[in-house]
Amino acid sequence: AEMLCVLLGSLRPSHAPSRACPPAASLVLSDEGDWLAASKPAGVTVHEGSDSLLAALRADGYGELLPVHRLDRDTSGVLLLAKRPEAAAALQAALAETAVKQYRGVLVGVPPARRGRWAGALSNRAEGRRNPRGVAAERVSAETAYDLVSDNGFLASADLTLAVGGRTHQIRRHAASAGSPIFGDRRYGNPRRNAQLQERYGFDGMALHASLLRLVVDGVAFEFEAPLPASWSALGALDGS
Repeated sequence: AEMLCVLLGSLRPSHAPSRACPPAASLVLSDEGDWLAASKPAGVTVHEGSDSLLAALRADGYGELLPVHRLDRDTSGVLLLAKRPEAAAALQAALAETAVKQYRGVLVGVPPARRGRWAGALSNRAEGRRNPRGVAAERVSAETAYDLVSDNGFLASADLTLAVGGRTHQIRRHAASAGSPIFGDRRYGNPRRNAQLQERYGFDGMALHASLLRLVVDGVAFEFEAPLPASWSALGALDGS
């Protein structure tokens, strides 16, 4: 299949709890006619409010768009949106059948192995810090692969890939269950430790970024890659630069 590869220009989203969405021109990665790829900044919701990603795109003339997968408010990175229900259905099928989703995250606590898989079964809904895997009777198979990029003995930067499943907050819950929660994760991380680390590094937010998405749509292979937000420079060598 033909390979189309697009690299996003440098974006500067904030990791503050909420913020205004940048102009649509800085967000759209590629417009494929019936659908588009965008880079969602951290701290911006997809749907809700006048400062949402959809509101910014609508204001720039893109009309009503349909997100075909999800990113949490505090997660930045690649997101696909359809312009018509038929395109949304085709993209959802492509995501289910062909997609490779890779994230970059900063972990609080260095895993014992440089590379591996977290294979704990998870429920398919948001849970909490005390029981991130959810009620045992509701758990289904899920695997997240990790590959450490760098560490400082306490924090580790890792490439994280959804290997099996796609459960709500899967990466965040697997990381927390393994004893290495995502830096700044307010739901699954330790609140006191989060506050200490954010004060030390001057990084306000969650360090999880949807860095790479590959999929095949109508026989054409697409690869979309989003560079890390500029705010990650506060993390020093852990930003992967």
